[in-house]
Amino acid sequence: MSSSKRFIPISEDLILEAVKIAERDGIPLRDFIERVLSEVVRVMKYRGSVLDMLVDVDAIEDIRRVSGVLLPTNFVYRLLDQVGEEVFNELVNEVRRIASWYGLLAKVKRGSSVYELRRVLNIWLPDMNVDVVSLGNRFKVVASSPNQSLRATLIARCVIEELARSMELKLSNLEFSKGLISVVVEGGLSGE
Repeated sequence: MSSSKRFIPISEDLILEAVKIAERDGIPLRDFIERVLSEVVRVMKYRGSVLDMLVDVDAIEDIRRVSGVLLPTNFVYRLLDQVGEEVFNELVNEVRRIASWYGLLAKVKRGSSVYELRRVLNIWLPDMNVDVVSLGNRFKVVASSPNQSLRATLIARCVIEELARSMELKLSNLEFSKGLISVVVEGGLSGE
């Protein structure tokens, strides 16, 4: 394979940011750009949109910062059912606080849309299948899990409500039962 040089015009602002990152990591700019491009090309061979994956990584890092922990789902559901009402209400209030902060952060960083809400819910509530159905200028969001306890679904409902509120999305027709949440969402950007 021949080693020919290619010149690709890149904005000066982007180059300056790349220089800062490369300097911070202590590597030459050319090596930094080749590493990044190499990883992107490798991932693109096997996955969908690299842009979606980068946004997902950012969203996962934000959730990690709000003290998400990894515990076996079935154990968490049993634990939720065993705690007293006072402790459960404290947990719900803490989840609301964190979801409100996270929703505001997501709105500022990635914008306010039903698709950003879906992205966050898929990461935050990994045991739930989250679907979005277009209803013209509104969307129906359906989150479901056959394994969830009623209390876990109540917490998921609180997450959805607070995320939507802090992202300035309007909710209506909210229905929920054990393992199922259905809500109509309006506002924000409509594009994916």
